[in-house]
Amino acid sequence: MSTQIFTLPLHSEIGATYLQTVLPTATAGARDKEIWALVPAAAISWHRINLPAGLQRQASRLGVALQSLMEEPLLDEPDAMHLSMQAEWQPNSPGWVAACNKAWLKHHLSQLQGMGHVVHRIVPEWAPSCTAGEVSAWVSGTPEDAWIWVNDSQSAWRLPLQAGLKYWIEQLQALPNAQNIPSNLVIQADPAVADLAQNALRHLQSQIQGAASELISSWHVEVVSALQRYAQAGAANWDLAQFEFAAHGSARWLQKANRLWQSFAKGPAWQAVRWSLAALVLAQCVGLNVAAWQLNAQVKLQRDLQKSILTQSFPNVTVVDAPLQMAKELDRLQRNSGAVSPRDLEWILQAVGAALPAGQSISNLDYQVQGNGETRLQGLQMSEAQSSDFVKALRNQGLDAQVNGAQWRIVSLKTGM
Repeated sequence: MSTQIFTLPLHSEIGATYLQTVLPTATAGARDKEIWALVPAAAISWHRINLPAGLQRQASRLGVALQSLMEEPLLDEPDAMHLSMQAEWQPNSPGWVAACNKAWLKHHLSQLQGMGHVVHRIVPEWAPSCTAGEVSAWVSGTPEDAWIWVNDSQSAWRLPLQAGLKYWIEQLQALPNAQNIPSNLVIQADPAVADLAQNALRHLQSQIQGAASELISSWHVEVVSALQRYAQAGAANWDLAQFEFAAHGSARWLQKANRLWQSFAKGPAWQAVRWSLAALVLAQCVGLNVAAWQLNAQVKLQRDLQKSILTQSFPNVTVVDAPLQMAKELDRLQRNSGAVSPRDLEWILQAVGAALPAGQSISNLDYQVQGNGETRLQGLQMSEAQSSDFVKALRNQGLDAQVNGAQWRIVSLKTGM
């Protein structure tokens, strides 16, 4: 299972060649055979804005609000740019907006579609951290054309490595409080420019003096391959497929649900929750097994008690179904003794006569002694209230009465309905 990633060229031309990369689905956190369009970092600008509340569920208003707020930061007209908001943005708080050329993006997506590739997700090659106050940095390119990308809580920028290094040093020196400088910052670097990144870091550390120097001395460079960066880009939960480029239908929801599941199942931030959930499920399973064992023990005790009563009362009976055999033996003894039981016609007539409302008469009576001792009555014309009282009175005498049209069916409660 794999995820196909097509890197979009910076230029728009007919018949463009797309660099194709295959990433294991488990690493990408995607569904099987999902297709991504990777937008180069150089094709995107990043902006920090505040959005008013009430726009989360109104995509049309959100798009208009974004264009209005981005009129000044953008060099081009907002209508010419495709704008995307970070996932799960909070109203009245700073959030990141990605901007890229709309015509350029539409051209490449159309070409990929013409080649038979339906893009499920549009992923930025590099994106600023959405965690408040977190700083990230990346050195990319070749030794002849190296660039540095940096984001802090206020902005995200890219410059050629030497110019960017100088600008970054000026920013750090201008900070009023050294505590705003992160410790143990990891500067990621492409393999081709790893040595340049290491030299740049040593130069930066030599230029910072005072309390900030100790914090910056903990910074280090980490070489990251293209596949690792693609996996990080997928895990960042950024998707530029918004507004007119958004995928529609259930597939969109399935993709989002799957990414959330992958984040929960494999993300280190959710490790404690996963362990707690596993412990809770285990505790529930143990509790259910203990409860089932106790219930089975009670059922066995009840059955043993029934068998004991049957064998003590009727020693000659071989136990098969103790409750049923006990009822049959009691009925047999009752018939042999000549006593009237709820299955006998005399009992039924006496109970019916006592329960019938005044003025009611029976036109037809059918009694069957076989089986349950069933009795059928016809000719009764009772109201709903009278019928309810009639049923209750018979139930007190050990009889069950049911009506079907103009016919009543009466059986003993001891033998079932």
